[in-house]
Amino acid sequence: MSPGATMERVYLDLKARILSGAYPPGTRLEPAQLSRTLASSATPVRDALYRLSGERIIESWHQEGFRQPLLSEADLVDLYGWAGALLSMALKGRSPRPDLPGGLIELATHDSYPDTIESLFRAIGIGSSNGELRAAIVNIVERSMTIRALEARIDASAVDALAAMVEDYRFGRWSALRSKITRFHRRRAGFAGRVAAEIRKRSEPLR
Repeated sequence: MSPGATMERVYLDLKARILSGAYPPGTRLEPAQLSRTLASSATPVRDALYRLSGERIIESWHQEGFRQPLLSEADLVDLYGWAGALLSMALKGRSPRPDLPGGLIELATHDSYPDTIESLFRAIGIGSSNGELRAAIVNIVERSMTIRALEARIDASAVDALAAMVEDYRFGRWSALRSKITRFHRRRAGFAGRVAAEIRKRSEPLR
């Protein structure tokens, strides 16, 4: 396998592990240790870590290495505010499709809250005509994946709010969806302190 192909494989594998929550918040990500898990030399792993750090999926820790983000309440408030603003921008000015008057727009069906919210927000982002906005939304969706299960446990109403947003998306009710997304993220910000506390409980001391 060529060096470029190896680096891409390592990057995608490591990214999938990180986004799935395989590493507790605050965990140091050591290239030498990860190389054994990923069946690779340390160099492609280090390159992948730098790439993921550039995407802000992981953090560079005091210029001494990498770690899984340990998000504070303030970090989460900013994250939710940014996500709400981006999604609102993607929906602004969007009009119902003329070929589907009162009809149904397809969206993949998922059983879990984290998978459903990822699918909905990705679909909104990909539907934007602005390439920069699409990339920004995909990035914020990925950076939020590890906290979604905590949201649903802390605020049971999040599941119903998501179902209502999905319903608006399926029927192209863009204005209503935009309003719901704004309210949804404001409520998420209101629960940010409790989510941050749960993140801390699941973290391990840095070694």
